[in-house]
Amino acid sequence: MFKLPKRFAVPSLVTAAVAALALTACGGSDDSSSNSDLAKYVPADAPVYIEGAVQPEGDLAANTDAIAEKLTGETLGEAIKEAIASSDDSEIDFEADVEPWLGESAGAYFDFDPSGLTDAAKTASVDPDSGAVSALKDDDTPFGLVVETTDVDAAEAFIEKASKEDGGATDGEYEGFSYKVNGDDGSTAGIVDDLVVLASTEAGFKAMVDASKGDSLQGTDAYSEISGEAADDSLLDVYVANDPLIASGKESGFDLGGLYQTLGMEVAGAGSLISLVPEQDEISIRGVNGGSTNLESGDPSKLIETFPADTVFAFGSGDVGANATKIIDALDQEGIQGVLKPGDLGKMMKQLSQQGLDVKSLIGDLQTVGLFVSGDSPGNLGGALVATSSDIKPIESSLKTLSTLIAFGDSADVKPLGGGMTGLRVRLADLPGRPIVVAVGGDRLVIAVGMPAARQALKGNGEPLSDSPAYQAAVESLPGDGIDMFGDPSALAGLISGFTAGDPGASKATEALGKFEYLAGGSGEGDNSFEINLGLKD
Repeated sequence: MFKLPKRFAVPSLVTAAVAALALTACGGSDDSSSNSDLAKYVPADAPVYIEGAVQPEGDLAANTDAIAEKLTGETLGEAIKEAIASSDDSEIDFEADVEPWLGESAGAYFDFDPSGLTDAAKTASVDPDSGAVSALKDDDTPFGLVVETTDVDAAEAFIEKASKEDGGATDGEYEGFSYKVNGDDGSTAGIVDDLVVLASTEAGFKAMVDASKGDSLQGTDAYSEISGEAADDSLLDVYVANDPLIASGKESGFDLGGLYQTLGMEVAGAGSLISLVPEQDEISIRGVNGGSTNLESGDPSKLIETFPADTVFAFGSGDVGANATKIIDALDQEGIQGVLKPGDLGKMMKQLSQQGLDVKSLIGDLQTVGLFVSGDSPGNLGGALVATSSDIKPIESSLKTLSTLIAFGDSADVKPLGGGMTGLRVRLADLPGRPIVVAVGGDRLVIAVGMPAARQALKGNGEPLSDSPAYQAAVESLPGDGIDMFGDPSALAGLISGFTAGDPGASKATEALGKFEYLAGGSGEGDNSFEINLGLKD
């Protein structure tokens, strides 16, 4: 009946519904699903909640199928049926047993322990045949699923049919609602208020019934304040609560509540919402972080566009000095339990300043910091960390002094830079022909791998990233707040191929990456929003 297949870790009773939710869950068909009442059936303390329409319509359906066909060569509906057919040995048929009652919307919550994410990452594996990454193998995270129905009788017939599989199930009743419990793993299903409600345990099913009568996620301030921010045309809405993450940090010895308050960050009692939006040729992830912060949100795009045209990945952040100074002051005031005592950081800064290195001032003068990785093969891979400063002279003076001392040392591995460049280079055996370069020029400090990357970062030698068609498309995909992150998936695929030649799993991954033209990320100005876009090639 509700057997948990090793491959999917979901009850076979609802393999069809879960597959539909996983593949087509959305923020609404033509309207946003944030206005539905499905969150009413979710316990108030659920850390993760997903909601959407399992049967998209109109432009949403057309865009979803367009993306699916470009990526897999088949429509989403065909992919769902194949996923259901291959999920286990169940006799459940989607068209005959699920489609007749499946309504427009569905929601699912996962009651996971945030502290277990590290363990999940350790057990993650890559399927060598499909290239799929699985981090849910043997996962026992409690979950619940609620699905709207168009035909209650057909839904009841579906549950009854599924209950006869895998050794049958036992009957139960709670608060006037009948349900069935799988004898193998305890997963439970029933009809509640004309909805199909399923849970990984009998206690979970009862908790969902209790939620519908009072203390539910829908009634919490954190969810109600942010749920309306879901994109109207989204394919998937994911809500994550902050409080479980904060509590997990406390249990691990990292109580950052005081630090958050000092930084003006109101994160307790709030959450984040992420929407997945399909376009004809783009997949967009749009998110909003609840709460507030006093940290600035600068625009690093003017720096990023000067990076090399063959950049594989780039990331940047503006107003770094102002933010870093606030963080330093907050850390000095509050400390970090078990790591840093209040006042210790200030003492360290003072000692360094007395020795002639005013680290806090140097950090405070920083304006924008960016990072890029460039190259099209393992042999010419390079990159640099680039920082602009409102006062580069102290850094330049320190590097000149250090370079002079190095010149007197006459080391073969560490040399001052020539050609009018101020700084030094360090040769490492692991990077033949690509020294580590530390240099200053204009208003920039550069720490680079390879001289070409250093020259490009300092002097703009070579073609800039702003001339790259992929970068231009990435910038155009964002709403106008500037670009914080750029990636060239095709170039990344080439690098992966070079490093993993002959690996069938990696071959699948590179094939998938090669279908995308760009990765673009940007953040909103003062509204805690962000957007990440993946553009598909024509």
